[in-house]
Amino acid sequence: MPLSPAQIASYWENGFLAVPELFPTAHIASLRSRIEELCADWQSDLAKRLHMQQEPEVVSGGAAPNPATIRKFADLADIDPVFLNHARHPALLAVVAQLIGRPLSLYADQALLKPPLHGSEKPEHQDNAYFRVEPADHVITCWTALDDADLLNGCMHYYPGSHRTGNVPHRAIKGTPHLVPDGYQRSDSVAVPVPAGSLVLHHSQTVHWTPANGSARWRRAYVVHLVRADAQMNARHPNSPPLLELLA
Repeated sequence: MPLSPAQIASYWENGFLAVPELFPTAHIASLRSRIEELCADWQSDLAKRLHMQQEPEVVSGGAAPNPATIRKFADLADIDPVFLNHARHPALLAVVAQLIGRPLSLYADQALLKPPLHGSEKPEHQDNAYFRVEPADHVITCWTALDDADLLNGCMHYYPGSHRTGNVPHRAIKGTPHLVPDGYQRSDSVAVPVPAGSLVLHHSQTVHWTPANGSARWRRAYVVHLVRADAQMNARHPNSPPLLELLA
């Protein structure tokens, strides 16, 4: 499904764009099922290879970690065909190519889970504070909802137009992996609730955040960060293996 001129204009004006229910139900079900299998097997060597993270309140609070308190897996497409299939999905690549062009490669990917009642807040940040890709227009975050995402379980929130300020200074939050910018008021951000199967795209410099999940429902998402293969990737080590090519 190609983007309309109005959708493309909205992305560049606001720095984000929701494409409702882009993916078929069966495709989303396969991703969700595989994540459930990984969660059930959370103590396995495979889970370790996928950088499994438990929710910080569980780790620091002394509660017993379990399959229902997992926060994140990463680098899934490298070793799991279900997630690789999503990264190569024709509808995803067609939309991204309209926005940032080609050739396209997979820069990074994560399953971000926000488990019921445990899913923690992700504070404000720009993805390019971590990636440091130049030009910043050439990397895009593609956030796919595997569950209905709403105000109660932690949908995406964006600061419209914040991508136009360029990369802004970030400071580290002690004791966490988070880098955050100062000076943003949450009343200025816009919530983007979407049903399962929807794609939410955002520019690498768009400031965004997600609230904690206080509901009894999961808010699972699978996220791929796609990059123009001809961009300068300053955060990657010169000896890193080549990125997975997706679209020539």
